[in-house]
Amino acid sequence: MRVFKVVIMGKKKMYVHSPHLRPDDDRDILSTKIELEYNGMYHLKNFYRLAHDWLADEYYEDADGYSDKCETCYWDRTKPDGSKENWIWWRTIKIPHENNYYRFFLRIDMQVLGAKTVEVMHQGHKFKMNKANIKFVIEGWLQLDYQDKWRKHFILKHFDRIFRKRWFKKQIEDYKWELYKDVYRFERQMKDYLELHSPYPRPKLFKPNKGF
Repeated sequence: MRVFKVVIMGKKKMYVHSPHLRPDDDRDILSTKIELEYNGMYHLKNFYRLAHDWLADEYYEDADGYSDKCETCYWDRTKPDGSKENWIWWRTIKIPHENNYYRFFLRIDMQVLGAKTVEVMHQGHKFKMNKANIKFVIEGWLQLDYQDKWRKHFILKHFDRIFRKRWFKKQIEDYKWELYKDVYRFERQMKDYLELHSPYPRPKLFKPNKGF
């Protein structure tokens, strides 16, 4: 059963927290978080398809195992002026190198504000595009012992933290770096698409990207 939902309470929105992350558990490590904002014209369906195909090509799967869409929540409303507001959540996982201890978890939230359909001319032909403000947040989490096998084992549970601090320390840093590169490449792919298909300036980052 899907746990994610959005409850509208007047002008407030209440969110159900992710069931895929373990609250206050140091085995879930936030590797990187990237936020960007874009204001201009784009094609929502093509943008959505690009994001989905990139995740599939990189072997990311629906975190709940229900489908290949990775979409956990989709909510929209039409405002009195005819513009639309959308909230889209993707929750997706990847098992790097078929490992049974490490897992990548991506939490991707997209908010679309003031979306309107407009017509643009290109080489003498009219095309329908979307014009809106988009806010995009991508979080990459490295999850250790994601099946809780160590935590539930009557012997291993006593050594899990020690192993992570000593023998697994370099592996953890390597996997965090690998996940960081995945998040960075995904964000770059989305941003490049918006820049290529829009006459507007490049999206403004809340936080500057770090180079490799």
